[in-house]
Amino acid sequence: MTQRMPRRILFFIAGASLVLAFCLLFLLKNPASTRLLWYVGWIVWVAAMVLNFLPMYVLRNKGGVAKGQSYVQTTVLVDNGIYSVVRHPQYLGWLLMYPTMMLFNTHWLIMVLGLLGMVCVYLFTRQEDAHLVEKFGKPYERYMQAVPRMNFITGVIRLVRGTQRG
Repeated sequence: MTQRMPRRILFFIAGASLVLAFCLLFLLKNPASTRLLWYVGWIVWVAAMVLNFLPMYVLRNKGGVAKGQSYVQTTVLVDNGIYSVVRHPQYLGWLLMYPTMMLFNTHWLIMVLGLLGMVCVYLFTRQEDAHLVEKFGKPYERYMQAVPRMNFITGVIRLVRGTQRG
């Protein structure tokens, strides 16, 4: 059995690298930014914000969350709406924040922080899948087979083709 980095450490590193990259946007000279990168960065940022906030609403309304509890305290496996496209939309939104920072400022330090954060978020989602298999069992294993972890394009293609539910 391989030794895995604890989820809370991955979470901390990913969060710290995002905050640091954001702060550095304003402190570091942008070596080679173009207007096009800036516009693409805003488009990616909007997509990230939708993916960050939409799951809060969906889980609160469809996840069997008790009144007064956090939206992550689901008791029901949610596999429709955005969750029929990707298993971890909120983590995908978090992951997209790093390329946003990289597009806004192409300084090498922001690039390194972005790559570090993206790796941590990806590893965190792998561990999250293992946790959710423990929580929901076989239904989550079937869900994992039907819906990609964070590949939005594949999820949309599967949804359009109707290949997620069989």
